Amino acid sequence: MLHKYLTVALILTLFSATAATPDKDKSKAPDAAELKRKTTIVTRVAKAPVLDGYLEPEIWQTVAPATNFVRYDPHNGQPSSQHSEVYFLYDNEAVYIGANLYDTAPDSILTQYGSRDSGENNSDMFAVYLDTYNDKQNAFAFMVSAAGVQTDIKFSQGREDWNWDAVWASQVKKTTQGWVVEMKIPYSAIRFPETQVQTWGVNFMRVVRRSREKSYWNHVNNAVEGFVSQEGRAIGIEGIKSPVRLQFTPYVSGYLNHYSGDTKGKNPFNRSVNGGMDVKYGINDAFTLDVTLVPDFGQTQSDNQVLNLSPFEVKFGENRQFFTEGTELFNKAGLFYSRRIGGTPMLRGSVSGSLEENETIEENPTISGLLNATKVSGRTRKGLGVGLFNAITRNMFAKIKNNETGETREVLTDPFTNYNVFVLDQTLPRNSFITFTNTNVSRSKGYYDANVTGLKVRFADKTNNYAISAGGNLSQIYNKILRGDSIPTAVHLGHQYSVNFSKVSGNLRFGLNHHVESDTYEINDMGYLSNNNEISNSASISYNFYQPVWKFLSWNNSLSVSHSMLYAPREFVSTSMGLSSNVRFRNFMSAYGNVGIRPGNAYDYFEARQFPQVFIKPPAFDFNFGFSTDYRKRLAFDASVGHWQSNRYNQSDWWGSLSPRFRVNDKLLLVNGNSYSINKHSIGHISDPLGLATGVFANRDIKTLTTTLSGAYIFNERTGLTLNMRHYWSTAENNWLYYLQQNGTLSRITPEQDPNQARYKNINYNAFNIDLMYSWRFAPGSELMVMWKNEIRDERKEIERKYIDNLSKTLQSPQNNNFSVKLLYYIDYIALKNVLSA
Repeated sequence: MLHKYLTVALILTLFSATAATPDKDKSKAPDAAELKRKTTIVTRVAKAPVLDGYLEPEIWQTVAPATNFVRYDPHNGQPSSQHSEVYFLYDNEAVYIGANLYDTAPDSILTQYGSRDSGENNSDMFAVYLDTYNDKQNAFAFMVSAAGVQTDIKFSQGREDWNWDAVWASQVKKTTQGWVVEMKIPYSAIRFPETQVQTWGVNFMRVVRRSREKSYWNHVNNAVEGFVSQEGRAIGIEGIKSPVRLQFTPYVSGYLNHYSGDTKGKNPFNRSVNGGMDVKYGINDAFTLDVTLVPDFGQTQSDNQVLNLSPFEVKFGENRQFFTEGTELFNKAGLFYSRRIGGTPMLRGSVSGSLEENETIEENPTISGLLNATKVSGRTRKGLGVGLFNAITRNMFAKIKNNETGETREVLTDPFTNYNVFVLDQTLPRNSFITFTNTNVSRSKGYYDANVTGLKVRFADKTNNYAISAGGNLSQIYNKILRGDSIPTAVHLGHQYSVNFSKVSGNLRFGLNHHVESDTYEINDMGYLSNNNEISNSASISYNFYQPVWKFLSWNNSLSVSHSMLYAPREFVSTSMGLSSNVRFRNFMSAYGNVGIRPGNAYDYFEARQFPQVFIKPPAFDFNFGFSTDYRKRLAFDASVGHWQSNRYNQSDWWGSLSPRFRVNDKLLLVNGNSYSINKHSIGHISDPLGLATGVFANRDIKTLTTTLSGAYIFNERTGLTLNMRHYWSTAENNWLYYLQQNGTLSRITPEQDPNQARYKNINYNAFNIDLMYSWRFAPGSELMVMWKNEIRDERKEIERKYIDNLSKTLQSPQNNNFSVKLLYYIDYIALKNVLSA
């Protein structure tokens, strides 16, 4: 097949280019950026320090500390207001970081607790960033707060992976002079080259929360693109080797589920016990194999369901840890939407159409069964990143029952499917790269297959002021019956490409973009694309103040313009312009404002659901603004308001939000989110429930109210209770109906034309969720989780006018309650071997 030859050719090309790249000429004088890098010397210790929050002089003071931190925010470039000393040691097992963080007001050090990986809470912070391959693009970050809460992040070419988790140890202790941090980062938690003498990129960060001061050991200029590239350097590490990186995380879980709706004579209770394992194996110093066997994702956070009246699919975030951790390589090209794996069965919606007389659907699974998933990823010394992802889902069947005979039969809703992603990513100097990506979906039972191959490049100039990026993808669908055809098409080809030229550093920045998607471009078997068939061009310019000016600490302003048209046929779609401003005041309150205008008609070829039928949208304008108060205060607020207006059909949309957050104490934080919108005379396609008419549009009023309550009570750095509760209420009330004319305009439907317009029902939709979880990290990498999930989804045709009445009826609707317990236990091969041999 064509995609196989393309894959092999690109692999050979990239490997050849990498192999042919000569080592840097060590005699060449370093550039200006290299000369600005600070250097810290790392010392080997014979005895590992004890992590107790006390820096023993005989161990830690064998090396000169890293000092003289420089502010990042606010007042970028000025010396830090507080003195810091960071010591860097190592032995054959791990690297050790010790920090004396002196403070002129030690009683004012803030120590709010948070969940692991919660990042910067209202607490002082310390972090170390390790670029072990010294490529200035990829790094591991290990953070700890003054309350002892750990956070780890993986940086990859400007992307931050907060879902990456490592097993490491830390200890903090407040003193009369400030606070002390000790870290032990075992070699099993990181990757580094297999060389006798190591040179690592490194940086240290300190946050003094009461003044919101963030500083780094090696200065990070906020007017220059790139964070990892502005790191310092650590030398002196010699003779270390990667250990056998083999870890097992077996799990056992139990579920009790109760559904209060009609279960057709079945027991409303459902119980299950599950078991499986995650395995992580270091193939060599650079590459790691991750496998999940019989995975269980029942404790992932609930999706935020919405009333979707658009022609496009709703895109949900990924909450399953295996698909969020360490997947930065696979997501780089934008071709991998992991929710496709183990998602809704492909043919689930067609089951009702296969029913015969006296038959009913007894079971129709909503999620495909994931058998296992595997990923291999890593990066060589010369910067070649390689990623391979594979997942397998099993056959899924709906069960149909004959009500007369009692017999049942099965209908296939999803065939056995293999999902595969392959990535080659070569880093280049100055935040540049070239990336090759291939995704493939292969199905059994004679169903169609899909393949997408893409190439993406980015090149920056020597000063890192200008960059050009370009990319292109080729999609291939095999043996699929296309719309309007009666037999499968052997190969269905589509393409996409884009080009961007930007000024990426400095106060003045700009960007020029050109993007093309053919009308046959299709990536939704493995990726996400709302619509294809588009050519778009856009330009933007911004002027940003990174240093304090007038009453602002920082101030960003931008202007953008865009133009779009269809790829086939070449028809104009729309033109729009926008202006935005974002400021942060000296009292750390921030505010933003945006104004947009569509000066002429827009031509929507998707809302009618009958391409190439077009719907002409009239000119429109919008504005919105909002503010956020200082999160250091016990009570803080986020608020916004916005308006959209179009006069031809007297359309308007007002929306607003208010989100107070209250920090009761250092252990308890509550955040209440409230948003409301009222869209008057919204116009869009509406389906005829009887199938008698096509091209019908509704003029309707849409009102949406969303209320959330999230909170966390953190007992200590290892255990806590978290709550996420959400109520979403949206109503769509029809005012009158239109026929969409061939020329794209609307004609109001009279009673004579359609006397039965009442069949087009209003919608009163509610989604209510509660996720309550207790977690206890009782040992490094090991965790006990207890969770209660409540879900209600209710859709009616009678519009409720009062919130209390609507909420009461929603809570009386059928609901699903799920109680689960899950135990994960982390087993490290080296530690286990040492115990068994003792």
